[in-house]
This record gives sequence, structure tokens and C-alpha cells, in this order.
Amino acid sequence: MIVVIPNHLPTLDFLKEWEELKHCKIIVVQDIGYKPEIPDGFDVKIYDHKDIEKDLGKNAWIIPSRTSACRSYGYYKAYQQGDEFIATLDNDCYPEEEKYWIEGHLENLNRLVTLDWESSVPDSKLETRGFPYLIRDKSPVGVSHGLWSNVPDFDGVDMLKKPNWRFRRETETKVIPRYSFYPMCGMNLAFIREMAPLMYFGLQGPSWGFDQYDDIFGGIFSKKVMDHLGYGVISGYPSVEHRKQSNAFINLKKQAPGLLLNEHLWKEVQKIKLTKKTPVDCYIELAQKLPKTIEGDVDGWLLKQKEAMLVWAKLFVEK
Repeated sequence: MIVVIPNHLPTLDFLKEWEELKHCKIIVVQDIGYKPEIPDGFDVKIYDHKDIEKDLGKNAWIIPSRTSACRSYGYYKAYQQGDEFIATLDNDCYPEEEKYWIEGHLENLNRLVTLDWESSVPDSKLETRGFPYLIRDKSPVGVSHGLWSNVPDFDGVDMLKKPNWRFRRETETKVIPRYSFYPMCGMNLAFIREMAPLMYFGLQGPSWGFDQYDDIFGGIFSKKVMDHLGYGVISGYPSVEHRKQSNAFINLKKQAPGLLLNEHLWKEVQKIKLTKKTPVDCYIELAQKLPKTIEGDVDGWLLKQKEAMLVWAKLFVEK
């Protein structure tokens, strides 16, 4: 497994608590400042925006700056390295126990799950009379969406409403229903290599008018394609401890311009009919079929996002 970490700090000291990450390769996308110091014992390759410009040339604009959305470039480099599994972790997230995180994500990604039907028994996976046999545990998992204990991942509004809310460690998992969206969070996430073309976190940050919808929109687009192709999403365990309580007012300022867009984008994606057979072809088709603008669009953002999605997808097309 290759782990991608977006970073803006001068050090990677949080890794000192991640003993199990010494057994995998780590890609750091340094967004701000000089390349950070690396604690001993970790296999880390660091890229910054100068590396991105050198690598992508005229297309470097699709990787934004001053936002965690820069992690997309790390996914691309991990894909190029050919590892079967790619994960991402934020630098304010810490282990809840000594060894569990890698194993938990791998366990999820190697599962087969049931799509299209759910148990009628609350809080149960029991298949009662009439539940079809031929679909049970037949669909591969494309994404393992890990959660977080301690500080929740609320938006600015809910942070103000629930300032002292804390989550407990998550030990269970659930399959996100097919044809339903979910708020994907990039803090603690893993996916199979085939899903990398779908994991573009888009145009966010001060250059694009708003921020902190990178993983949310990435989740909408990727789930649309995975639903079409029959891949499942598992959410829950393994969770991490999220320690940093960010400023609700700063977050709200970053998020506010995109609030109305977020209310409408998923509906437009839901309407699109996909016909292609591979993740990258479906992603290209999705980008092409997105409208040029919708209610809540921020200064023509959606048209540039469509363009960026096509540039991104073509990085994964075999030449």
C-alpha cells in the first residue's frame, strides 16, 4: 500500500506515532513552504508544486495550491508506481491502536459485498426470506472510507452548532447503498488502483473561490462511476483519531461560496446516464455530460472543473 499525505507544515512529526507506516511507501505533496523534515525510519518521497509544474507542464493548473486538494497529484504518482492499493491520511490524524490501519483498509478492499438489496432488519445484515441468493457478496469493493474518533468532520455551520461534539472510535463498517451518495472525507481513505482515475479532488482553494468540497465532490463523481460499474464503498472501520479542532468561522468563510453549489451538483450528477465500461472511460463520459453551469456555480467554476477532469483522466489513458 502507498499512503498519500498532503502537507503544509515544516515537519512530518505526526508520523512518529505511526509505527505501522514504516512498512509502506509514503508520498507527501507539500503544498506550502519548503520540503519538510522526515522522521527516521520512514520511506517518504516528497513532491511540491515545482515538481508538479515540471511533471505536468501546461496541465499543472489542475493541481490547486493552498488546499488539501493538492493530494490528487499524490494519487497520480502512486498509480504510476503500480501498487495495488492507495491510501490517504491527513497530518492531524493519529493511530487509535498500535497496528490496525493498513490491515483494516486492506480487509475492506479485499471483501466482496452485496449491492442493490439491503436487510429489512434494523442494524442487521441478516438476509430474511426473499433476499436473492445470486447477488450476495458478489460485488468488489473500490473504496474503503475510514472514519475518525475525537474531533468530528463537521462543516462550519455544524461546528458552531455542536462545538463540543466528539466521536467514539469506530469498530463497525457499513456498505454505502448503491445509487446513493455519501460525504466522502479525504482524511482517512483507501482505494484499489483501478479507482485512481476517479479520485481527482478538483479545483479548490483561494484561486477558485471556495474550498473544502474537494473530497465531497470527488466522492460524488467517484460514487457515480462505481455505482455504474458495480463497485462497492465500505465506510467505518478503520477509524483514526482526529485531534485538531479547526476554526469554525474560517471554515465557514471557505465553504460559504460553495454551499449552494453543493446542494445542486449531486442532483445533476444523479441525472447523468453512463454507458462506458472502464473507470477512466466513465469518468471522461461523466465530465463531458456535466452541464456547463448550474445554480450556485461560482464564477464559472463548473466549466473549468469539467476541463480539469478531462485533463486529469487523460493522464490515465494508456498511450
